[in-house]
Amino acid sequence: MTDLSLIINLHFLRPGWFLLLIPFAVITFILWRSGDQGRQWKAVIAPHLLPRMVVPGNQRQLLSPLWISVLVIPMLVMALAGPSWTRGESPFAVDEASLVIAFDLSESMGERDLQPDRLQRGRSKILELARVRGDAYSALVAYAGSGHMVLPLSNDANMLLHYLDALQVGMLPRRGKAPETILPMARNLLRKGGGTLLIVGDGAPAPSIEAFRALRDEPEIQVIVWGMGKTQEELDRDAARGLKSSAQPLQESALMALADAADGVYQRVSIDDADVRQILRQIDRHYQLSDDSSRPWVDGGYYFVGPVALLFLLWFRKGWALRW
Repeated sequence: MTDLSLIINLHFLRPGWFLLLIPFAVITFILWRSGDQGRQWKAVIAPHLLPRMVVPGNQRQLLSPLWISVLVIPMLVMALAGPSWTRGESPFAVDEASLVIAFDLSESMGERDLQPDRLQRGRSKILELARVRGDAYSALVAYAGSGHMVLPLSNDANMLLHYLDALQVGMLPRRGKAPETILPMARNLLRKGGGTLLIVGDGAPAPSIEAFRALRDEPEIQVIVWGMGKTQEELDRDAARGLKSSAQPLQESALMALADAADGVYQRVSIDDADVRQILRQIDRHYQLSDDSSRPWVDGGYYFVGPVALLFLLWFRKGWALRW
């Protein structure tokens, strides 16, 4: 934590204890006045004789019970007030944030610009991500012209594998591409602790982009869009090398607009695991940020216990006492 964030986060868990400083300040002032022997006798002793006839007490010395009390009591009050500037670990936190995977099963996902096709590449990428996440909770929904629940939140990676294998292009009742139809299901799955909505597809129509703008007001849900396919530029480069393809190009600009509408992140598919690692970092980062509000503040008052206890040892000295 930086010095600036420490100052910004500094607060007191029990600020009511600071009210004790008011009577303490009054009592300290009275004791300080009473320790001034010259002030008490100047009305009855001549000014030129007063310094020689009054013996100064020890209350006005720097190392005296009064001034040590001025140091110890505020430190004790500070400890009781509970200064805090950082959060501890929540005993109820889970290892990972929940993840809802929305898989595009529209006709264009059968294009073979990615080998063996976009659907199979997306399936393998999802499984790779699931293996890295371990037993974290994940749900699976599918959409084309309509959205459908496939697997509710589960920490069983084998179950996710089983349902992913059953997904095929064209199996849903309505044709088209409408990722906004899965939003009610995603909200319901993530309503308790928030999490990440991962859209795996190759395009998005304009109405879908507008529908995703509503997620800007739901910061507990992070949106990541994972683009599957090659852009027109990449397809043209392949054709120049003799690899002609009739595949529809990846609608990357639409997918980026979809992510931006929800204040989310867009990620292109990669030939290695770089995209998986990047998505995993985004999921973990969102979990840390969203979980931060549920973590308890650490009571820093315990740091004052040692210094206060050491200063209190001075009261075991013979004759060390505050005189009223």
